[in-house]
Amino acid sequence: MPFRSKETLQVWLNEFAADGAHGTSAAYVADQEPVDGRDSGLVIFPLRNATTSIYLQPIETGAPDWRVTIEAQPEVTELSPEAVYDLCRELQNAAALCAFLQAKSVEHMAQRNGGTQD
Repeated sequence: MPFRSKETLQVWLNEFAADGAHGTSAAYVADQEPVDGRDSGLVIFPLRNATTSIYLQPIETGAPDWRVTIEAQPEVTELSPEAVYDLCRELQNAAALCAFLQAKSVEHMAQRNGGTQD
């Protein structure tokens, strides 16, 4: 799907960041080898308050639905109450970005199905 291209996703990440409603985000589109000639649409969302990694991606080819994946932690993380609040804000921002990317994907597919082009 065209909405998985690195260029399109970067524009959407820039739009999300410019909104400023969700604070700052270090999310970026991963460089990947295309699978079957298509980009995977993998967005990395680094966490400052945990040792685990999370990423966002469409759930399957042709579907506008996105999911957040939280990888297993390599070690135990102990946090102060303040750091837990910070981690919660980061996860809220990841959820907001995931919802934003899903909404943009739905919009993008509707435009393409309606006959308009990028």
